[in-house]
Amino acid sequence: MIYVSSSCIRQHNIADVIRRLAGAGISNIELSGGTDYYDGLEQELRQLKQDHNLRYACHAYFPPPKDPFVVNLASCNDRIYKQSIVHYENCIEMLKRLHCCVLSIHAGFMVEIGIEEIGSTLNGRVIYEEEKAYDRFCSAYEYIAGLCAAGGITLFLENNVLNAENYLQFHFKNHIMMTDYRSIMKMKERITFNLLLDLGHLHVSAKTLHLDYAKECENLGEYVKWIHLSENDGIFDEHRPLEKDSQILHEFRKMYKPHMNITLETVGSIDEILNSIGITEQNIDG
Repeated sequence: MIYVSSSCIRQHNIADVIRRLAGAGISNIELSGGTDYYDGLEQELRQLKQDHNLRYACHAYFPPPKDPFVVNLASCNDRIYKQSIVHYENCIEMLKRLHCCVLSIHAGFMVEIGIEEIGSTLNGRVIYEEEKAYDRFCSAYEYIAGLCAAGGITLFLENNVLNAENYLQFHFKNHIMMTDYRSIMKMKERITFNLLLDLGHLHVSAKTLHLDYAKECENLGEYVKWIHLSENDGIFDEHRPLEKDSQILHEFRKMYKPHMNITLETVGSIDEILNSIGITEQNIDG
């Protein structure tokens, strides 16, 4: 099944995004970050789902918090850590009311990240002690997994991205969890999870760490339960529309299994989104 991320359309109001996607005949929508909080958001989501016969999945930074912050379940800052857990508690309660049975979340960060740093160079002023960060993340993840299981929600965990600018900023040390095969396996030694593999994230991380992208994909293939798909140049996570015969699509074709869910995170116009859906369908059917 192919989902389209709400982040594919850059607008402040989630209801406006969903109306545009639904108006183009897109019925599987992954609710994601990039929009603003407002009163009545959940009621609009419920009405739009009913009016357009939509199927929702939920990803990471949704619903948007009233007071924005960077969700980080590995944070050693008690305030951020508690806020992050409460964010997912509230999210899960909302998903139950919306009858949405899928939630995916990001692996943690071993650095403190400000709102202004999302998608840009991290300053790295506060770096957490690695073992404490892992302990915090695993504890929070298992708690959230328990809430999901009790609510009939399937939980997925997504790999993060490490770009060259941040690697240089951290003096060639990787302070971001689950960026490549080795660090994903490190997490698997600690907790059990369903892997959501973002092939765009892995493309950038592999180039940054001088790893063989194809080999990384091959090694991870048996663990993948869901795929996020978009294009980039291997330098930055650009979320470009899909390109026929790209390296990312080549690895996707080898990895895809029947009935596997896919989310397109291809930012662009409705026509570009629809074209990316078509390319995905061709790669699945071919």
